[in-house]
Amino acid sequence: MIAKNGFTLIELMIAMMLGIIVTGGGLSMYISTIRASADIAKSARLNYDLDTTMQLMVNDLRRAGYWRGAVVSGDTTFLLSNPFNASDATLNIREFANPGTATNTGDCILYSYDDDNNGTDADGNKEDINNTGYYEKANPTDANVPYIAETSNFYGFKLDREAIWIRYSGGNTTDCSTGNWERITNFTKESTKKVLNSTRITHLQFSFLPIAEQAAEAGVHPKLPALTATSRCLNLSLDPTDANYITDSITCNGAVTDNILGQRRIVNIHISGYDADGVTLKSLSTTVQIRADRLYTSP
Repeated sequence: MIAKNGFTLIELMIAMMLGIIVTGGGLSMYISTIRASADIAKSARLNYDLDTTMQLMVNDLRRAGYWRGAVVSGDTTFLLSNPFNASDATLNIREFANPGTATNTGDCILYSYDDDNNGTDADGNKEDINNTGYYEKANPTDANVPYIAETSNFYGFKLDREAIWIRYSGGNTTDCSTGNWERITNFTKESTKKVLNSTRITHLQFSFLPIAEQAAEAGVHPKLPALTATSRCLNLSLDPTDANYITDSITCNGAVTDNILGQRRIVNIHISGYDADGVTLKSLSTTVQIRADRLYTSP
């Protein structure tokens, strides 16, 4: 009788069961790895979006108030004519929900500067009496006194519909609802209201003054650190020993009409947002020093 070699039915079933278990374990590990990679990618995208947006805001805000004419003359009268220091062109903070009301802390910031460095104001006059290519002093033949900033020199950032918007032109720095704005982060498609696969910005805060530590707020921001830097106002018409010579604020205490005032401005910034799945909430915080101090006459 010839012996027959092979596996019994029970042995085959056991082998198949072990194979299924091994294959299932491998597949589960693969799926977990893919999910972890996707989560890491979304977290990295969130970090990138927040960091890129913050750097864009910081780098542009540093230029606020820059004027080519201000660097060539020590004449106080002339420097007071800086068109980017005028009350409707200087750095201002607003709440988007109340866009025309001045505030020291808000989610919209407006500013202007001589971005093309062309030494002209709105009427195209170079204010250059001796044709040196630079401003020298107030030109008595110019109809624009004080000089007027060009509309292309007005900028800003704001939080609107869970996205950051940038302003690329306007007519003033007193109203966040005016001017031309464009999204630089996306969350919803306005035409369909469809959620896009991108970062959702939930919190944006600008302040001229120190910001205290803030507890986490569900769905808005994690715990935010204190930012202690502050803007300062100098009343240059007073003796340096006067108690009101320096004020730790954006406005000067005790200023009267025609006092010459100087602002050394800082802006504290918080920005928070969710990843595309609305799972991870992160924030960035920083302080930016405005390079051009504001010199102006008290109204």
